[in-house]
Amino acid sequence: MKLGCLIACLLVGVWTQGASADDRLDVVGALDVRWVHASGELSYLNGGLGITRFDPEHEDFRLSRAYLAPRLRLTDTLTLHAVIDAYGDHDRNPLDFSEFWLDLRPFPTNPIRWHLRLGAFHMPVSLENRGTGWSDVYSITPSALNAWTGEEFRTIGAEIEARWLGASQGYLGELAIIGAVYGWNDPAGALIADRGFALTDRPSTLFGGLGRPPTTFFHEIDRKPGYYGGLAWRHHDRLEVRALRYDNRADPGASTAAGGGAWRTRFSSFGARLEPSSHWTFIAQYMNGDTAVGSNFDAEGQFLMNYRAAFALASYEAGHERLTVRRDVFGTHQTSGLYGLPSNQTGNAWTASLTHELGMQWQLAFEWIRAWSRFDPRAELGLPPALLQSQIQLALRYRFRFST
Repeated sequence: MKLGCLIACLLVGVWTQGASADDRLDVVGALDVRWVHASGELSYLNGGLGITRFDPEHEDFRLSRAYLAPRLRLTDTLTLHAVIDAYGDHDRNPLDFSEFWLDLRPFPTNPIRWHLRLGAFHMPVSLENRGTGWSDVYSITPSALNAWTGEEFRTIGAEIEARWLGASQGYLGELAIIGAVYGWNDPAGALIADRGFALTDRPSTLFGGLGRPPTTFFHEIDRKPGYYGGLAWRHHDRLEVRALRYDNRADPGASTAAGGGAWRTRFSSFGARLEPSSHWTFIAQYMNGDTAVGSNFDAEGQFLMNYRAAFALASYEAGHERLTVRRDVFGTHQTSGLYGLPSNQTGNAWTASLTHELGMQWQLAFEWIRAWSRFDPRAELGLPPALLQSQIQLALRYRFRFST
């Protein structure tokens, strides 16, 4: 089935290169195949507690991802978007949606531009994942911070943004206010409690799962909507600053008949992207928050964990090449609900990536990750709590686009 999906996407991409150009239907697609070498323990995706996507038992040549991202213009102001994904890791759905939403942009009548999204989509928290289908434009693997937001979070609801175009009034930059109301994100927090932060470019899909046994994330348990709100300021394309507050407002005492609990998960995120020239990009982002599950709010019976993550990135682009170096630090600390070893993690990582554009459609990417982490629950499996891992990836990517 996976090979068939791969071939079908390739044929669609090749066949549509000569399709007529119009802006009613626009489809972007990509195939990503890799050679991988990894060290360390079994990855969490395969039932272990390693924090990289691949491990020594799942290396060599892999299908990393195939996706289609169609965009259908319904009216002059309303557009339908979708992202359809296939991954080579035996998910229960060979093909699945990762995003599906309606995008409304009313005609402007003043310096304020309104933007409404309704459906299922990634929240605007990542300064790295700026590409189509929430792909990282600087390296293969995003930071631990943004890898986690791609795994456990999806906005399934409505988001509205008001952007003031200050430059049109003679001021420096644009100011945006954003807010969202959503549901179906009550389990968010379970994965970081079980595993801690990880470095992976394998986000979740809407109906699939991650790990062995698979964890699913998008359920409504307590019938209470969550929210996020934020501010963003941008000076042309040179400087962007963002702040966002997230709270799913889940009831930690609520659970399903099957035993799944609602996790009250909250965080604040702050980040900045600076591009002082056409060659250089610098990004820094920080997040901290907490997550809780269990009805015993004021006693040791409730699981409560704090977490934090940050990264700094420098990227240099010249001609067909881009070189990126990133430093990650991350950690979790369980403060109550101890029934064994605490779910405490301390970790850091270095990532170096080099991409080369082979043409309009082909890209070659190399990445090296060195990650160290200490996660106390590893001792319960007879493993050393501290783990040093490395992962080398060589990716060949084919990208296509057509309009009708």
